[in-house]
Amino acid sequence: MLELPDLTPEHFEILVMRELRKVGLEISGLRIHRRTMLPEPDEGYLLEVKGVVRGAGWERRVLIACRRQQRPIVAAEVELLKDHVKEADAEGGLLFGAADFDPDALMTAEDSALALLRVTDGRTAFDTSGWGTPGHYPAWLPAYCAQSVTRDPLGQPRYELLESGKGGVIVERLRTPPKERRNA
Repeated sequence: MLELPDLTPEHFEILVMRELRKVGLEISGLRIHRRTMLPEPDEGYLLEVKGVVRGAGWERRVLIACRRQQRPIVAAEVELLKDHVKEADAEGGLLFGAADFDPDALMTAEDSALALLRVTDGRTAFDTSGWGTPGHYPAWLPAYCAQSVTRDPLGQPRYELLESGKGGVIVERLRTPPKERRNA
């Protein structure tokens, strides 16, 4: 089996920028807001980057969180991001997690201008995308890919691969006020 490169904070940041550009969003004015090592048992890190994300006819000041940890991301960590978004004077947040999301974390993000995204290895993303035969990987397949995270009808996490030109899944979370999303 092919060994994946280590997902360092620097590599994670590059991955996030690549994935946002892939879906058609522009990113500018980036600067590190916070860089923290997570205590055991997570043995990971939290990297937060402030910047501006632009799409067709709109832009938002955002805080992009890159969270690498061993256990699933829970509601308390989404609440923490909400606090950090306010502290950073941002209009919304993007949480890229290199772990699964707990269903409660998705509920916590629903009433906020937050988009949740999971980073997974490229082979797993390809096998679950329906793009081709599982187990047969194209040469262009990256080591890591991002997936949007939403809730299925039963409230469980649903992961969908970010695709070229399909930034709407992120834009909608950042652009639409939470009350309008609930009433839609």
